[in-house]
Amino acid sequence: MLRYKAVAVLAAISALVPLFYLSQWTHLDDDQNKMTSSSKPRTYRLPTEEALNQTSSSLPRKQLIGGNISDNNARISALNTQAFVRFCHSDKDVKHDHGNGDGDDDGGDDNFDSYNEWIEYIKSSGNKGEQTSERDERRPRFLERPWRNWIINLTAMAEPCDRHVHTSAHCLEFLAREHEYLIPSPAAAPSLIDENSVNSSSITMDFHIFWRGPITDKLSLSAHAFLFTQPLDRARLHLWIDSTALPNGLPEDYFKNNFAAPLVTEPLNRFVIIHHWDQAEELAYAYGGGQPQRQRIEQPLKELGVTLSFSSRSVQPVALSDEARFLILNRHGGIYLDADVMLQKDMSPFYDAGVEFAYEWSNTEMYNTAVLRLFPGSLVARRVLDGAKLREAEIFEEKLKMLLEQMIEGEEGDIDVEGDGEDQEGLKPGKEGYRGGGKKEKKVYNKKVRVLDASTTSRNRGRKLKTPRGMRPDEVYHPARLRSYLRPDKKMEGNGLTMMPTAFFDPLWLRVDHAEATGSSDLEKMVQDLHSFPDAFSAIEAVCPAQVNSEDDFPAGPEVFFTGAYAYHWHNNWLASIEPRSWMGLMRKAYDDFVTGQRPNLYGEYFSDYL
Repeated sequence: MLRYKAVAVLAAISALVPLFYLSQWTHLDDDQNKMTSSSKPRTYRLPTEEALNQTSSSLPRKQLIGGNISDNNARISALNTQAFVRFCHSDKDVKHDHGNGDGDDDGGDDNFDSYNEWIEYIKSSGNKGEQTSERDERRPRFLERPWRNWIINLTAMAEPCDRHVHTSAHCLEFLAREHEYLIPSPAAAPSLIDENSVNSSSITMDFHIFWRGPITDKLSLSAHAFLFTQPLDRARLHLWIDSTALPNGLPEDYFKNNFAAPLVTEPLNRFVIIHHWDQAEELAYAYGGGQPQRQRIEQPLKELGVTLSFSSRSVQPVALSDEARFLILNRHGGIYLDADVMLQKDMSPFYDAGVEFAYEWSNTEMYNTAVLRLFPGSLVARRVLDGAKLREAEIFEEKLKMLLEQMIEGEEGDIDVEGDGEDQEGLKPGKEGYRGGGKKEKKVYNKKVRVLDASTTSRNRGRKLKTPRGMRPDEVYHPARLRSYLRPDKKMEGNGLTMMPTAFFDPLWLRVDHAEATGSSDLEKMVQDLHSFPDAFSAIEAVCPAQVNSEDDFPAGPEVFFTGAYAYHWHNNWLASIEPRSWMGLMRKAYDDFVTGQRPNLYGEYFSDYL
């Protein structure tokens, strides 16, 4: 009798599950219109034409050459690298042009006896109010921020950063030459630029990071990198903190956390905003009704003695963040950053370009959403969110069928509760649902099955749920799935999400993966000597070989760390300690010195300039 009832339930549920999920996750406009005004977020609007025309810059008009941005930044980058190579890698035959292609370095580092002297020179206040020599006048010190409403030209960037043709090092050298790929936005009017205007804008740049648990040294590092690099008159960093894994699910006391306290107190809290993450609220905003109620499916199963439940394993942080980034950007817009992404340059040209983008997952032609730009209410976000929920419904239905088919056959055997080949925690000899004995303690679950997640059973060993690239079935937001959500044919053309070259935001990845262009004529010019992501945290030899045994503090850092890249992704080294004289230790010291007023950033600005 049980089998016949199971057959009927299986047939009914097979038809019910897809319709049920679709009914819960569609009619979004109607549901969202019913939401109260108090439940809606603050409005993030796309730039208006009037706002775009309110261009401003602290750069004088004379820095334009023939209508283009000057080559000052390229010259500075080349001189910094030249000095670094000369004093720290003198045993290496590494030659660099100095930004203008003629080998003339306009003074270079000839008058300096050590790299420390060079860094002290460029970190100085620029001799404000003091007389400067003609040599100092023509030697650049600091990078210049991009003009407001000057944006990236993807056409110009395509060939120099094509991984099939060039190495990442070649791409970075090109990215340092901003005058070759920054152009005025079509919506802006360069003729309206006022050379005496103040650096301000009505268009906010919003960056978002999702984090689960207490704030750590790594999250603090990424937040300080944001402060060091971005134009703080318009940029804000939003930290979305999920506290569900903390005691009682309550947020930590940030003032008692050495890494969090500076972020929640003056003056850093003007630029870094901490939000409590509420998964149910974010889902309700995205779909207008919260998570679906399963009672209509659970009831017929209960008649068979089956209690419906997904895996008892908690959601993995990576899977949760894969979903959170699309919920956040769908609601607020902006740029999402993984917590292990460190910004290195002003992102304004990318932010203002009017392009939604992620970057390539190494050399796989998959999207990596560690850096993700979307507009609020984006069609891209909508397609991904709806595609993921539909896939979740399909997985739900597959698991139901597999479980009920086992019951129809009357089969007894192991049920993999977690979906990973391990026995259910808690079901041991003497517990309900367990029978067995003998040396091997054969485990047999009775008909009152307590769980749903039976993706592997003795009958269904060869019928595991299909998952691309080894991901777990519940990772419906995994980057490997994105192309199918954006277009059924998985093509990138016309799917709305531009795939940026890896080196833009992840300059070491192709080297680590041994995926650099083969047969390239590019010389290997990365002077950081990093061959794996952990090296940046501990390998002092990779910073300055000439000073490995020196007791002096070494001043290298942002000036020469993957020059040209807009970000650096260190890939999950959450437990790595940050040694003071490692690359990351030196970067952190530079950031700390900036917020405490001891040094300017790469643009010659002091933190106090924004207060």
